Amino acid sequence: MLVLDLSRALAGPQAAMMLGDMGARVIKVETPVGGDDSRGWGPPFLGDGDNRESTYFMAANRNKESITLNLKDEADSEILAQLISRADVLIENFRVGVLARLGFSVERMHELNPGLVVLAITGFGHDGPEAHRAGYDQIAQGEAGLMSVPGINEPTKVGVPIADLLAGMNGAFGAVTALVEREQTGKGRVVRTSLIASVVGIHAFQGTRWTIAGELPGLSGSHHPSIAPYGLFYTATAPI
Repeated sequence: MLVLDLSRALAGPQAAMMLGDMGARVIKVETPVGGDDSRGWGPPFLGDGDNRESTYFMAANRNKESITLNLKDEADSEILAQLISRADVLIENFRVGVLARLGFSVERMHELNPGLVVLAITGFGHDGPEAHRAGYDQIAQGEAGLMSVPGINEPTKVGVPIADLLAGMNGAFGAVTALVEREQTGKGRVVRTSLIASVVGIHAFQGTRWTIAGELPGLSGSHHPSIAPYGLFYTATAPI
């Protein structure tokens, strides 16, 4: 199983890493100058000078090989085309339309390889009035309403980039599902997910409080609106 990871930052790399953890060969395709943005995100870094590595980058890029390609260069584009012809999955999180403008529309990729599964991750979906917006984790947490729940005195984001991580998990699940379908049809398909949809999808009972009961969830900190005892409690020796 060959996966081409054209994504960067976190949502796409998370999906590719999960497929690698399950045994796929993953080739990460990066830009020649700088590579994945997250290579420079820190501190902390491992090592010093030119050899230092971002622990942020390492968290989402294990089990991968890496090459650099300039997709505006004809020779490099031909290399990518050859890789696509052999791949099972391609993962990308460009803004809508960017990959097509670089010469790799879904139609062309399926001409090169009819069985290719294309996983495309965006911030706000692939159509609609916000499709072309760049997506960032905290923006997705805020606009999806998640930041209105975990805080105590003010809206608070979750302590990890949960929108990115969920989109990556949903993307990996969708890609595997498409590969199972390919066993029956012989054809690949496009799998799409987004940061905002992934956050909305985990609202669970907080979502149905609003959509069914008409109650607007508020800040709850570590406590639960329906279950007691539940939360953080201070004792003589330590909080539990």
